[in-house]
Amino acid sequence: MSSKDQRLVQIEALLKAEKAEKARNLFEKLEEQQTADYYLLKGKLEQKYQNWGEAINAFNKVLEIDPQNTEAANNLHLIDNILNFWNPDLLNP
Repeated sequence: MSSKDQRLVQIEALLKAEKAEKARNLFEKLEEQQTADYYLLKGKLEQKYQNWGEAINAFNKVLEIDPQNTEAANNLHLIDNILNFWNPDLLNP
């Protein structure tokens, strides 16, 4: 297995440090890579900005490349819960 692209490592570190805007700017300068790491990071960035469709597509791409990727599967489950959240109290003030 090849080592992870250091730019992806740097961008992920920025995202974890709550520097999402800087992480996104760096990510947008990368050329697209057909790797699970690339799409996992793309999904996390899109998720951070609540771009649910883009995040879902990215995490699904991770699972196409690496069907055993639990982080992508967990993030898809999380997004599914967010999008399907229903609170009856919000409908009955």
